[in-house]
Amino acid sequence: MSRVILYTGKGGVGKTSVAAATAAMISKNRKTLVMSTDPAHSLSDSLKFDIGSEPTKIEKNLYAQEININQAINQHWEDLKEYLTALFQYQGIDPISADEIAILPGFEEATYLLYINDYIKEDSFDTIIVDSAPTGESLRLLSFPEVMTWYMDKIFPIGRTAAKIARPLVRPFTGGMPLPSDRVFKSAETLYKDLLNIQEIMQNPEITSIRLVTNADHMSFNETKRAYTYLLLYGYPVDAVIVNKIYRDNTGDFFKAWRESQNEILNDINAAFGDIKIMRGYLMEREPLGVNELLKFGMELYDGEDPYNIFKHEKPYEFEKSGDNTILKVKLPFAEKGETNLFKKAGELIIEVKNWRRIVYLPQTISEKEPTGAEFKNGYLYITLS
Repeated sequence: MSRVILYTGKGGVGKTSVAAATAAMISKNRKTLVMSTDPAHSLSDSLKFDIGSEPTKIEKNLYAQEININQAINQHWEDLKEYLTALFQYQGIDPISADEIAILPGFEEATYLLYINDYIKEDSFDTIIVDSAPTGESLRLLSFPEVMTWYMDKIFPIGRTAAKIARPLVRPFTGGMPLPSDRVFKSAETLYKDLLNIQEIMQNPEITSIRLVTNADHMSFNETKRAYTYLLLYGYPVDAVIVNKIYRDNTGDFFKAWRESQNEILNDINAAFGDIKIMRGYLMEREPLGVNELLKFGMELYDGEDPYNIFKHEKPYEFEKSGDNTILKVKLPFAEKGETNLFKKAGELIIEVKNWRRIVYLPQTISEKEPTGAEFKNGYLYITLS
């Protein structure tokens, strides 16, 4: 099984350099792909290599890819997009606009994940490094499988059965309106299974590691805390925080105030993320461009550690028995009581933290239990189900 390492963080913190340096290091021993899911690709600039929309060989064992989203959607969503385009045209929308709006919200995020899923199924690479978009886009990327599979699980089975029965009956009355074919439904079924599979892979701490890249400034630090909370809410394993662009002690008196400010924030980061790996990336004399310079940057960043390693094996949430009750323990170190909501519907427990919502499917044996209490303690939310 391929190893997946995803880097995310606020725009401008240096994710691409960190991801490319990590890929260069790991490729010395393993076949490695570094892929960019940021629409504003900069991987070519970082590696000083013309990278295509398919895996491009940089050197032995090192490949890179900058995904062309339009090409990718046509590859993974061809049947569904073709049907939606025809449906929109039937409703009077011109062909160009119909083709454009047939790319529904979430298509792009799902497509990036489907590439990862394809490479893992085909065993194409030993390691897949993901240089992701800034934090907000990355959170939408990682939350999409759960949202999409929830809708498909609720609607698709009924929709397919109803359509198969109704298609011959309603066709004379539709006035030529296109109805989804079995091929479209088959495509949707395949998508559903692939999204379930990639979600399982991305939430498995023995396969996937998400690493947060930040700078030693207040805005980056605060965004990193929020991102960490939301990633844990969705069950994604974060095993490291990388603090990048740190001023060295020899930068002179002009940068003294900056160094002092950074040192204060570094102390706060150590206190906030003390239970996961923290690494420091220092400003170099020049921007690390090209494989050789990236290797130098990576060697200093990881300081003797193998970046392929898993630095934290903890699961973000787990169920525990307590007498006749069941306790759901969710790690949410920076969430606050006033911004957290909890409610249950059927066999689903819904946890909301600010604008983000997580649906936890309760095991069948406890699906009838109701939440009777919740408390924050030592960075965890403990939910009692009775």
